[in-house]
Amino acid sequence: MDIRKLKTPEEYLEAETLQRTVWNFPDREIIPLNELVILQKHGGHVFGAFDGRVLAGFCFGIPAYRDGKAYHYSRMLGVLPGRQDSGIGYAMKLKQREYVLKQGLDLVVWTFDPLQSRNAYLNIEKLGSVIREYMVNLYPSSGSRFNEGLESDRFTTEWWIASKRVRDAIQGRRAKHDLDVFTPAIRTQVSEAGWREPVDVVLKRGAKRISVEIPDDIDALKKDDLQLAQRWRKATREAFLAAFKKGYVVHGLASIPEIGRRRSFYLLEEGYRVR
Repeated sequence: MDIRKLKTPEEYLEAETLQRTVWNFPDREIIPLNELVILQKHGGHVFGAFDGRVLAGFCFGIPAYRDGKAYHYSRMLGVLPGRQDSGIGYAMKLKQREYVLKQGLDLVVWTFDPLQSRNAYLNIEKLGSVIREYMVNLYPSSGSRFNEGLESDRFTTEWWIASKRVRDAIQGRRAKHDLDVFTPAIRTQVSEAGWREPVDVVLKRGAKRISVEIPDDIDALKKDDLQLAQRWRKATREAFLAAFKKGYVVHGLASIPEIGRRRSFYLLEEGYRVR
């Protein structure tokens, strides 16, 4: 797999096609060739992952500034269906880290759906990012297939690329999590159909560490029971907004087996600091 900057008009057009394939975007949401070329020439990057002549993955980011801090915003990363568990996305993030470090920056920021456990595992456990911001319905009229049926709530991911935490994560030195020391913020039960469902949200006073459960496969749940998926959106939104307001930070993701499925939990700690 060759990961490099896009060079030719044909490669940029392939990146447009990949966006349609991966996200099912309508034309108005496609980032076009002209914009990608300009971003590449003015401090941003547009990387492609090439398997021979096939553009199997694509990502781009831009310089950003917020609250007195210069950083890099990772706008989009997508991998062709059928290749999404092959490590391409992870490899592109490492390429991005290398590029941003050379710019003299130490932070990369991006967003993702809090209910997508696969993305959460990559972002938190494999890359070492942390989360302390939750945005409600960020893309209210998005045509992406991943947003269908649910409001487009998003986490803001902080990837402190020069930190020991991130170096340890990308070298495979990830901490083992003891789920028992995290107080559940969402009480759940098993529905008649076999899905976990949220019962209520409770943030107990004095809990230094809490966990927030999510469905292990939100896309499968949406197909089977959209109303239950919407209840999960509402319950997790309530839990995260309250937790972040109190100073909790997401720093881990744990899962445990359950008959026929798995259970996934975000792990949060009050006042957690990246080192």
